[in-house]
Amino acid sequence: MRRIFTPLAPFWRSMRRSIPMALVGGIALLAAMVAASLFFAREASRDANEALAAVRLHARSVQVFGALQDAETGQRGYLLTGDESYLEPYLRARSAAESRFLSLEDQLDDIGMAHARIAELDGLVRDKLAELDSTVELYKRGNAQAALAVVETRRGKELMDRIRLVMSDIERLGTGNAKARVATLDTITSWLTAFIAVSAGLLAIIVGAVLHRLVSHAVALEGAQEALSRINETLEEKVAVRTEHLQRVNAEVQSYAYIVGHDLRAPLVNIMGFTEELDRSARIFREWLERQPGRDDGDARAARLAVEEEIPEALGFIRSSTRRMDLLINQILVLARAGTRSLHAEYVSVGSLVRESLDSLRHQMQERGIEAEISGALPPVVTDRLALQQILGNLLENAVKYTDSSRKGRIAIRGWLDGLAVHLEIRDNGRGIAEKDLERIFELFRRSGLQDQPGDGVGLAHVRALARRLGGDVKVQSTLGEGTVFTVTLAADLGREQKEDAK
Repeated sequence: MRRIFTPLAPFWRSMRRSIPMALVGGIALLAAMVAASLFFAREASRDANEALAAVRLHARSVQVFGALQDAETGQRGYLLTGDESYLEPYLRARSAAESRFLSLEDQLDDIGMAHARIAELDGLVRDKLAELDSTVELYKRGNAQAALAVVETRRGKELMDRIRLVMSDIERLGTGNAKARVATLDTITSWLTAFIAVSAGLLAIIVGAVLHRLVSHAVALEGAQEALSRINETLEEKVAVRTEHLQRVNAEVQSYAYIVGHDLRAPLVNIMGFTEELDRSARIFREWLERQPGRDDGDARAARLAVEEEIPEALGFIRSSTRRMDLLINQILVLARAGTRSLHAEYVSVGSLVRESLDSLRHQMQERGIEAEISGALPPVVTDRLALQQILGNLLENAVKYTDSSRKGRIAIRGWLDGLAVHLEIRDNGRGIAEKDLERIFELFRRSGLQDQPGDGVGLAHVRALARRLGGDVKVQSTLGEGTVFTVTLAADLGREQKEDAK
């Protein structure tokens, strides 16, 4: 036995140095790939959200101008005919113009519009609404000639022309912001693709180097030649498959949803594939060690420790990280689809929907000793049932999840109709949210407070995206240590909103 192992001393020294170092290097590279992919995913999501916000801002400006035109049409019809049936569309369009402008005004800073220009637009819109109101009021009091005289001054047309110019500035700034974010997305995609390609190449080199080292010493290792030959024969094919896959993914990157669905998932496939390659290489090395009788020196023990404990532990961490990233990608896809799925407006009993959501949480509520109360009858709405169900489910689940164990948990739900909108309020006496985090919690991947509950920081971003698609928004008020109130505003009749937007 001594004559067999003595000539292999150089082999043992090279194996002890190169194999563990290569495996550690591969694990470090895989961990870097996971971290980089998560970073690129967050950056891509942020830029895509900002691009979408810029496009939606332009759409809102068009809606404001359209509502002003509709209000002006109703005004002219009433002044010319005296028919009060023109007042209903006038009042509806006027209300829509005012409310939509208030929503638009708060977001003009985000696209870099000058404060003076915003103030000018505010004054123009107010002047236009005042001009419309004054003529209608004059006509109602029987002074038709004075009302028509105001119209003939052409001040109303001048105001609309000036408003149109400011709206053109909004369109230009919004389009510029959207293009800039799309360009940033393209850059992120290129960097991500290049990083994955380079990393995959380095991994292939590492795996190839390890296998080459094993094959070159196969003549001294009984039984290892067949296993190493199989790996060597399939290595070229596997590398070709991975290379083809990366090229195909790189060629197909065109939009944000496709980036999330394919480009960000493609690295996961590579990571899991190369993880299995490293795992199999470690198993081969471990099996080879087990076939070496009498070898129990410090080097052999260190090698066994590496392949039996340290490497499996590191690979386990990589697998858990890839599962985590896969979950994040799925959540991002859910958020992306929320902005593209066609909404189906139907009659929805909000009370029944709330009770269904509470029933699904009944077991958790009983375990935590939480009581829920619905105050009065909740107003029904005409909206997309699935979207509203997801909104209520997320908010109620958070109210249950973040209770304060020092006191009995309580959840109160109430709702009311306010003109063309329905408001739903979910109040709890849980942990509360710090003031500095009240807006951050609606950002993707942002969470606040103690991180002792499962979550990815996607739920509230999803809730706000859905609420805005349903013609409303979601607001939060909270006092740390006392509780939180979420207020969801929805269009009372989404079908009506959709028809108006289509005009």
